[in-house]
Amino acid sequence: MLHRNSQKRYYVSGAIYSVTITTQNRWPYFREPIFCELLIENLKLAKQLKGFKLLAFNILFDHLHLLIQPDDQYNISKVMQFLKRHFSRDINYILSPEGAIRESRLRPGDYYYLAKVINQHDNKIKEYKNQFIEKYGQNQNHFPKFQWQKSFYDHIIRNQKDFANHYHYIIFNHLKHGVPNNWQYTSLNFPDLIDKIN
Repeated sequence: MLHRNSQKRYYVSGAIYSVTITTQNRWPYFREPIFCELLIENLKLAKQLKGFKLLAFNILFDHLHLLIQPDDQYNISKVMQFLKRHFSRDINYILSPEGAIRESRLRPGDYYYLAKVINQHDNKIKEYKNQFIEKYGQNQNHFPKFQWQKSFYDHIIRNQKDFANHYHYIIFNHLKHGVPNNWQYTSLNFPDLIDKIN
């Protein structure tokens, strides 16, 4: 099936996708550890609400690599739309002045069985906002409003060799970009967040 947007996208049931998304104008938001932690929280929430398997990831200063396997209910476009939209809302709440109100777009009726998970997520976001204000002040001017680049790049994994190549590319991608060897935000450091393939 083809995606309805201008970019052609193929959906294959049970497929594993290598995905790359980039910040608008490649602004290096993820030099800030608070935003990396926030993205990890959004990955956790997206996994629980959209039911995909997360097989590998790496957060770089201006982009994110993922290796994921969507379920049959939510295709790759729906998963990425959810992740991009909710992360953008959360980070812009943190970047906004102290008086800004964060309204959740998650309707209780849609996810009533995960209300506790959503509440825990919302509490984490408030903690990150407090940490950010403590570090940068209430009227920070270090970071512009956050946006992702439009769309995302995806590649359907074709076979075991292709999987191995993309898996190793993703988990060690920080070395290619001159990020320190002990970079924390690769899936190697988050084994509890990573799923196994059936």
